[in-house]
Amino acid sequence: MKQRTAPDLFEPGLFDGTGFYEVFAWYRAHDPVSWLHPAGEPEGFWSVTKYRDVVSVHRDSTRMSSTKGMRLGSTDPAVGAVANKMLIVSDPPEHTRMKRVLIQPFSHQMLARAEAYVEEVVADVVATAVRNPEPDLITHLERIPTDVICAIMGLPRSDWAWMGKKTTEAFESPSEVHRITANSEIFKYFYDMVRENRRTAANDFISGLTAHAHGGPHISDEELVFNLSGILAGGNETTRYTLAALTLQLAQHPDQWRRIDRGEVDPAVATEEGLRWSVPGMHVMRTATEAVRVGDVTIEPGQRVVTWIGSANRDEEVFAAPDTFDVGRTGNRHLSFGTGRHMCLGSRLARLEVTAYLRTLRRMVGSMTIEDEPRYNGSNFTWGLNALPVVLRP
Repeated sequence: MKQRTAPDLFEPGLFDGTGFYEVFAWYRAHDPVSWLHPAGEPEGFWSVTKYRDVVSVHRDSTRMSSTKGMRLGSTDPAVGAVANKMLIVSDPPEHTRMKRVLIQPFSHQMLARAEAYVEEVVADVVATAVRNPEPDLITHLERIPTDVICAIMGLPRSDWAWMGKKTTEAFESPSEVHRITANSEIFKYFYDMVRENRRTAANDFISGLTAHAHGGPHISDEELVFNLSGILAGGNETTRYTLAALTLQLAQHPDQWRRIDRGEVDPAVATEEGLRWSVPGMHVMRTATEAVRVGDVTIEPGQRVVTWIGSANRDEEVFAAPDTFDVGRTGNRHLSFGTGRHMCLGSRLARLEVTAYLRTLRRMVGSMTIEDEPRYNGSNFTWGLNALPVVLRP
């Protein structure tokens, strides 16, 4: 490592590609828990880059709060409106109560029922992509998580494309006005659906979440609306980025694709490397509620802590040859779904979709070629490819 001065993790354009991994490596080696105050942020924060420190922050739900926001760039009014009402920005006991309700549709038993449908959607998407290649493969791939999560939530099929579009706008639009508008439209959609379901009980997904035994965990209509939006976003955006990143890596590394295609590597094992590599959730923020030691630093009460999942997933103390894409990597303890109390509710569903995708590629695709330069969305929060000029061939 030749560079002595700290590189700028917030240099404009850094997340337009993959150059940030070199910056993360510098911080892991020289300043793993560092104080940063980039332009545009109202106050500074502790930046955490090593795997063991990221894990310690995520698992400390007593002294590390989520109710002050879980991402950089969020505003106090926006966070305050959903704090302790939306799972990702809540602490116990509200988090515990809501999670006991919201995890029900993602149990092993419930997802076993969805497996055949996931396989059906993936097969249709891959067959269509092979038959009718588009300049951007994401045009096809985005259907997989959108169709699956919308079907599980019981949304009308006529709304699926609109929901996928609005979810992407809510996260990726360069216009703050458009992001706010898209979020408002999604909230309004679910508000109307929850209210209608109180009258008709026609949506089994919502009815299942609102039914509870006397004295058991329950969720209010307002909490339900916020968390339906969270489920939609979690099931849609992150899986799309993982599918795209995995496809690009297999196209760039045909030797790795051949290991899967020849049956030398189980698709379920390769799925974990795809998740480690893609890191759709790049950072997660917490706020200390009391003094806590992280690495060699004491975090004071009220100070913000930003954990970088992308850095933890490349930590050389945990992963051998971390910058090598190895579909056969075993013991893959990546943090792409987080860890601790806030670990992703939909992690089983995401794994189901990605593994089904690899199995279908093995069955239908002989080769993949890169036709042009891929393009990344430039976000340091939900990072990933938003243009993938790859063609799948039989």
